[in-house]
Amino acid sequence: MKMFDSRIVELSARIAANTTKVNDYLAAHNLPRPSFDLDAPVQSLIPSDEPDIASARQAVIHDCLELRELMLGPKDHLVSYRHNELISQHAILRFRLAEAFPIGGETTFAELATASGLNETHVRKLLRHAMTQHIFHEPRPGVVAHTAASRLLVEDKGLYNWLRFSTDDLWHAAYHTGDAMVKYPGSEEPHETGYAISNQTNKDMFHFFSDHPERAERFAAAMRFFTERPGLEPHHVVNNYPWNEVREGGTIVDIGGSHGIICIELARRFEGLQFVVQDLDESVIREAERQRPVELTDHVKYMVHNFFTEQPIHGADIYFLRAILHNWSDKYAVKILRNLIPALKPGAKIILNETVIPEPKDVPPAQALRLRANDLVMMELQNGDDREMGSWERLFAKAHPGFRFRGGKQPPGSVLWILEAEWMGE
Repeated sequence: MKMFDSRIVELSARIAANTTKVNDYLAAHNLPRPSFDLDAPVQSLIPSDEPDIASARQAVIHDCLELRELMLGPKDHLVSYRHNELISQHAILRFRLAEAFPIGGETTFAELATASGLNETHVRKLLRHAMTQHIFHEPRPGVVAHTAASRLLVEDKGLYNWLRFSTDDLWHAAYHTGDAMVKYPGSEEPHETGYAISNQTNKDMFHFFSDHPERAERFAAAMRFFTERPGLEPHHVVNNYPWNEVREGGTIVDIGGSHGIICIELARRFEGLQFVVQDLDESVIREAERQRPVELTDHVKYMVHNFFTEQPIHGADIYFLRAILHNWSDKYAVKILRNLIPALKPGAKIILNETVIPEPKDVPPAQALRLRANDLVMMELQNGDDREMGSWERLFAKAHPGFRFRGGKQPPGSVLWILEAEWMGE
């Protein structure tokens, strides 16, 4: 028998080799090793310009998960999922238990109960559950102290808002998605979702937010955190499309562009182009105008626009949509594209910066769960869709035969693809 005839032996050997590679790199660069201690690094210290070491780290993470599943076996693997895995995180965030005592200090279950107004027994149960996830630890019986993870819940407001959205809005929406599929079979409507049922509303998420500004603020903060993660940096868009081929004095319209971070970077690079950033939320537009670099005032303009109405900027060279259409089912994504048509000149380009789901046989195993889970999130919230390449092509064909879908590419290190369609005319 060859040494690696056994998958579990192969995995364990690979885990050991790649762990050694990561550890040696950290040691050689005098970097701290991963730990759960209070002062541990809060994220990987491997820089992006060390792809070999970064790949070794990712391989360890993925191989450990596969080895665990194999060692469990199918039956134990299936029953290993816990329906209440997020309950302690949800309670810690909702009742702000991590903020109830100082970093580096200690408290007791009784003191936390008094500070939060919760039952002491409940606090003890919840926190000891969280401790199995290395959120807090119990240095002595009944005494609670921070770990690196619980410290982040205090110090990283972006992370706090993302986790609050995840353990509240997303968790409840996911639970009710099956109910929505029964109540609204085959629906493409954004208000017939798990999110709508969980909030007892007949409105889609964005209209629901208009009635609940505090929820809207939490969502906006969560999205800011989400979009700041590696792989979504503006340079992936700026450096990987031939923007220099746009005619001198040409116009680029960023639809649903919020603060216009892509256009700001492009305007700095291409001084001969004009940019218009559109967003539905007038408060976002006004804030973006205040934050716009003064030297770009003449090049980057902002305007309120609802992309479910006809596009008001006619004759632009490029209409750019970043992570917009995946929020919507085909029914509504087609409407968004059709609303562009009256404004389009022959040769105008529609550029999307979107997720493209690979064909099942091409999905990298280490990315499969993230891709599939994110796709489900779109369904849970809005009946949206992270599409495969063929689905993107069919979407443009359904919108109008005058669109020619040109495909696209995924820049190295980018989470999103750059997709292009050209308007050929009626």
